[in-house]
Amino acid sequence: MKKAWKGILGLLMAMTFTVSAGRMVYAETVNENHEVPDGVTVNGMELGGLTVKAAEDKLQQYMDEVCGGSVTLTVSGEDVTFAYKDFDMHAADSTVVQDICQIGTKGNLIRRYKELSDVKNNKAEFTLKFEYDHNKLKKVISEKTEPYNKEAENASLVRHSGEFIITDDVTGVKVDTDATTAEVEKALGDGWDGSSQKLDAVVEETKAAHTSDELKQVTDLLGGYSTDYSSSSSNRIANIANGASLVDETVVYPGDTFSFLNHVTPFTAANGYYQATGYSGGRVVPSTGGGICQVSSTMYNAVLRAELEVVERSNHGLTVGYVPLGADATVAEGGVDFRFRNNLDAPVYIEAYTYGGQIYVNIYGHETRASNRSIEFTSVTDKTIKPGDDVITKDDTQPEGWQEVTQSAHDGYVASFYKKIYVDGSLQDTVWINTSYYSASPRYITVGT
Repeated sequence: MKKAWKGILGLLMAMTFTVSAGRMVYAETVNENHEVPDGVTVNGMELGGLTVKAAEDKLQQYMDEVCGGSVTLTVSGEDVTFAYKDFDMHAADSTVVQDICQIGTKGNLIRRYKELSDVKNNKAEFTLKFEYDHNKLKKVISEKTEPYNKEAENASLVRHSGEFIITDDVTGVKVDTDATTAEVEKALGDGWDGSSQKLDAVVEETKAAHTSDELKQVTDLLGGYSTDYSSSSSNRIANIANGASLVDETVVYPGDTFSFLNHVTPFTAANGYYQATGYSGGRVVPSTGGGICQVSSTMYNAVLRAELEVVERSNHGLTVGYVPLGADATVAEGGVDFRFRNNLDAPVYIEAYTYGGQIYVNIYGHETRASNRSIEFTSVTDKTIKPGDDVITKDDTQPEGWQEVTQSAHDGYVASFYKKIYVDGSLQDTVWINTSYYSASPRYITVGT
C-alpha cells in the first residue's frame, strides 16, 4: 500500500548541502542499505538498526495487517462484519522511513552526533496514522445493516378447533446509520491500536401497536347469532360463505370501528363472488354478491348480543326472511355500510363461518357483565302496509291469455326492535334499538298480447 503520507518528521529540513559561516554543511545520502538510527520506534515497533529496505518491509507488513482488519457490528444479537478496505483504509504517510533515516545525516559532525545520541537515549517514538473515506464508511454500514431492519409487527389471534392461538408481537428495529458511523469513527480515532474492532450498532426500536398481552384478554363468547340459508341457490350460498371468510379472524381493538364494506368489497368475481338475487330499487334482481346482506345481518345480531356500539345500520327496502323485522342490516358498495365500534376495554375477535346450511357469527372478548344478567331481543310490528295494484308488463311475443308472475307482492311494515334486560330472570329494562321502515311492493306480472 504505497500512497502519499504526510511527513512524520516535517520539522526536519530536507537539504543536501548549504554554506554557513564559511563551512560546508552537508547531508549524508540515504540509500536502501542505510540503517535506521537506534532508538527509533514507529507505532511501538523497533526499527533501530534495520536497513531502509528492512524497515520499509516491516512497516509495509504492519500496514497490510492493519488495513486487512475489519469492523464487526452487533445488530439484535447478530454480527455483521465488513473489511477496512471496504471504506478505503490506508496509511496517511508513506515516506516515514526516508524521513526517519535523515536523523543524524544533516549538519556538522557534532550536530549529527548529538541527534543520534538524543534519539538513542530518549527513544524517538513516531506514530503512523491511517485515513479512510468517511462517506464510504457510512454507505457500507447502511448496506450491511439494511437486512436487519424490520418493521414492528402486531400480535395476531386466530381460533382453531375451539382454541385461541396467539402469535407474539415483534419489536421493530432500525439501525441508526449516522449514530453507528459516529461510533465506528470514534473507535478508529485517538487511541486506536490498528486492530479490528467489534461494537454494537446503534438501533432504534419501535414497539408493536398491539401486543400478545392485549390478545390474551380474549377468552369469552360475548355474543353469537346464526341464520339459515339452506333454501338458497348455489351461487347465493357461495357468496355467503365468501363473505363470512372475509370477516372471519378479525380483531377489533378498543376504540376502533369495524366497517363491513371495508372487509367484503369489491363485489366482483375476482373477489370470490357470483351472480345471485338481491334487492335494487324495490325489485328482486340478479347482482354480483347477492346474499352478502345475510352475512351483515347475522353479524349485526351478534354485535347486539355482545352489546357493542352500533355506529351505522340500515334496514332493507323490502323485508327479508332470515331475521325478524328490525334485525336486518343491509349494505351497498359505495353507499350503505354496517359499522360498529368496540366500546369495551379489551379487544374483540370476530369468528364467522358456514356449516350445514347456516351462517354463524360469534364475537369473543373479555366478559365483564354480571353472570345473573341476561338479554333478549324482540321485534314489534307497529304498522302493516298493503301493496298497491299489480304492475303489468305486456309481451307481444306471447299469446293472449298467457301470464307470468315475475315478482310476488310484499307487504310493507313499520317495525320496532327492542332489547330486554333481565337480572335473576326478572325484567329490569326495555331499551329501544331501532325503528325500521319496509316498503310494500306490488305484484309484477307479464302478460301476453
